[in-house]
Amino acid sequence: MSVDPRRGLRAVVGGLCLLLALLSSGARAQVASSGYLPLSDGTQLRYSLYLPAGEGPFPVTLVYSGYNAGNNPYDISFGGIGPMLLERGIAVIGVSLRGTGCSEGVWVPFELRWGPDGAEVVDWIARQAWSDGNVAMAGVSFPAILSLVTAVQRPPALRAILPMVPLGELYRDVAYPGGLFNLTFAGAWTLMQNVGTPFSLFETLQGDTHCGTAILGQNDPRHVTVVEAASIPYTDSDERYEKFLSPALFERIDVPVLGQVGWQDEQLGSRAWHAFERLDPARTWMLGTNGAHGTIVNSARFRDLAADFLEHFLRGGRPQDFEAPRLQIWKGFSTDFEPATIETYDRWPLQPETLTLHAQADGSLRPERPDAEATFGYLYPLPAPSTLTAVLVPNPTQLTYLLPVIPGGSVALTTPVLVDELRVYGPASADLWISAPALDVDVQVTLVEVRPDGREMFVQRGWLRASHRALDVERSTPRLPLHTHREADLQPLEPGEITPLRVELMPVAHSFRAGSALRLYIEAPLGFSGFRQLALNPLPTAVSVHVGPQTPTRLVFGRAPAPESVPLSAGAAPACGSVENQPCRYSLQAAPDGQLGFDAPRDQSSADGGVWNAWVLMLALFLQQLRRRCVQ
Repeated sequence: MSVDPRRGLRAVVGGLCLLLALLSSGARAQVASSGYLPLSDGTQLRYSLYLPAGEGPFPVTLVYSGYNAGNNPYDISFGGIGPMLLERGIAVIGVSLRGTGCSEGVWVPFELRWGPDGAEVVDWIARQAWSDGNVAMAGVSFPAILSLVTAVQRPPALRAILPMVPLGELYRDVAYPGGLFNLTFAGAWTLMQNVGTPFSLFETLQGDTHCGTAILGQNDPRHVTVVEAASIPYTDSDERYEKFLSPALFERIDVPVLGQVGWQDEQLGSRAWHAFERLDPARTWMLGTNGAHGTIVNSARFRDLAADFLEHFLRGGRPQDFEAPRLQIWKGFSTDFEPATIETYDRWPLQPETLTLHAQADGSLRPERPDAEATFGYLYPLPAPSTLTAVLVPNPTQLTYLLPVIPGGSVALTTPVLVDELRVYGPASADLWISAPALDVDVQVTLVEVRPDGREMFVQRGWLRASHRALDVERSTPRLPLHTHREADLQPLEPGEITPLRVELMPVAHSFRAGSALRLYIEAPLGFSGFRQLALNPLPTAVSVHVGPQTPTRLVFGRAPAPESVPLSAGAAPACGSVENQPCRYSLQAAPDGQLGFDAPRDQSSADGGVWNAWVLMLALFLQQLRRRCVQ
């Protein structure tokens, strides 16, 4: 993949221009009003408001965020959609979260009062003379998360929400993926605690001294994000992990939702897909795309859909009258911000068929169970080729994935080339049997497509600290291993003992084309994966991956049914380097001999033997945990 240096320069210049625009009087010329709205505890939140031309009152879209929405309601990520709403007679208001921007209050990361505060903000908007009482919420990332925690509160004036690339649960999605501390994310949010500071000078020059006073009181040394996050390493270490936002809380949302998830999202990942599946299907529309965090708003096709959705429900439209597919899967979403293929379904959630690929003694992945044993090894923690996102540059490219695979640093399991297209959908479980002369190791699994041109396209990843392998048996499924991550459930490895563990790959929708092969890497998470540098166990060791009838290492995944509509032609495989956040590198090994075919997709009710096998593995993990506790 070639990287155009001019593209990066344009991005930097564009970012500087955007910053200057936000800090200039010209950027505020359209603001009808700005000021501070009161919460019930006396805290004043900064807001800024854009009103459409003409006489009000107007329906209102709220961007409630920690990234200075109170000074600029477009909040950067919403800029493409905001002007479209104004043209349609819909007001746009930005409100800065307590302790951020120019708002009063103390910054506490993922504070439980953020949702109740949001409900108060919605109620305040509904009472204003310029509002007709109908409020929607929208935004990318931070404001998307806040729209969800507000909707959980069920404020009466809220009509719909448009959350783009949010998280679904705090611990597993962001703070500790697989039980590993997400150091870069926590560090970046520490810096963002002062992101409103540049506005203090600007507001003071405009005669508002309130902003500077508010900023002085925002930071509390007890709530430095990176320090606080590092001190709560288990799901039962802090109530915010369960009570801030979770799949169970999504069930309380009773307004229409247009949700969007980026499969290769380098910041928050794609696990929110699980939580969206808990929403009321009659009020839910979903869009899943490949690509990077938040770049969906660059798509003209998506902006039209978003504006149509918000307008429909802000003007009293019924769910049954909103004409859009319940589920859209965009594939080949490119650096030009439009998809190569759109697959649609008129149902949500989608129930894929569960398939299993077993590791064989020759290193291949095949549907049949192995009849011979083998052991493959790698050195830990040799740096596996990881993905690094240039965070400050739009259209991030995962550059370090291009590094060569270091010999001895990973185990690769590969299918023969596919006879037909294989539509992989949803989460997947890498069921591994490993051993090591150590008490703990961190495991990264990487799914790639080995293309006919000899290059490997990045598809998805997952992580697990081996000592965190205890499963939440009630919530886990054959394709989705959910670990408890409780301190009492920690299970150090027995040095040299063969141990089963299940590693969750984040949800993805990807078409492995005919003539390609599917490859699963087992490696150490050393190096960036997008915006994630996970704080791995640094002690070196050697890891063995065991294959055989008694140690059934395998990949359990979902296959999507045929889509009901494909409006855009799939055509040839997208060129390497053109698909956002799915870089390619040259493959150092060929696919095994032969070809791999599957039967026609079956109804989900006709589950194959892979489902039973996954339950057997979960039982083995449970018995191993029980035996350890009895010994103790």
